[in-house]
Amino acid sequence: MANNLVNENKPFNQDNDNLSVFVDCIYRRISKKTPAAIYHYHKNIELLYCVEGELEVTLLSRSIILKEGDFIYLAPNTPHATYAHSETNEHICVKFLSSVIHVLSSRKIPPEDYFVSLTSDYELFRCNRADQDKIHDLFFSCIENFSHDDYFKRLLLCANIMQIMSYVFNHTVNRKKEEASKTISDTFLGVLDYIDKNYASVTLEDAANFCSLSYSYFSRTFKSIFNISFSNYVIKKRVEKSLALISDSNLSLNDIALECGFSNLSHFIKCFNEE
Repeated sequence: MANNLVNENKPFNQDNDNLSVFVDCIYRRISKKTPAAIYHYHKNIELLYCVEGELEVTLLSRSIILKEGDFIYLAPNTPHATYAHSETNEHICVKFLSSVIHVLSSRKIPPEDYFVSLTSDYELFRCNRADQDKIHDLFFSCIENFSHDDYFKRLLLCANIMQIMSYVFNHTVNRKKEEASKTISDTFLGVLDYIDKNYASVTLEDAANFCSLSYSYFSRTFKSIFNISFSNYVIKKRVEKSLALISDSNLSLNDIALECGFSNLSHFIKCFNEE
């Protein structure tokens, strides 16, 4: 099927060259007898909402079946085709350039393409009961207000699209941030064990290399997670270890200081008093 891939530079019902405000809304009724869809991609964001029956969305990596109330977000330039998976299917297709969801602000905020870049090629939404009615109404409002020359309808249409995309971004971008945050947290929890085993000689560069991160990023992130700088954490760990040796060994204070990573006894005493 990929051999038949079509670059859909201009959507089928494009009626002007003002691409910066392009929006297309279509209510489709198809059946298994409908001619095979064109496998294509385009620079628009596409939203497909299943109204009735089942809709098959074929991507390069897999096929997804949308059931009533489901919808899928397709990022720009994502190859796809659609088919009726049930005997008949009704669905809504909304296509638009990312500029449609541009938000003006008096403060500096990331542009819309930044959030688009954080999404995957596609995001599937099988809405819970609480969200189903809202999503249903938003898609149908897109169809009702689709117009090229009625300002008030156009305003409502853009508002509907923004609400749907707010839902998309809230549920995908935030999830990815949480996943990334968990990955970072897991990485930094691992480095604590590394520091504990190498407390006497570990350096910022050693710990950063252990995490495969630049030392500046590692330093900032370490402090943001544990609310203490890396150097102060290591000193705290060295003081803890020295206290254990003072209790359980016959070593002199000078030897304990050197064994725990302090440059000399004076440095040890200074850090000990500060802790």
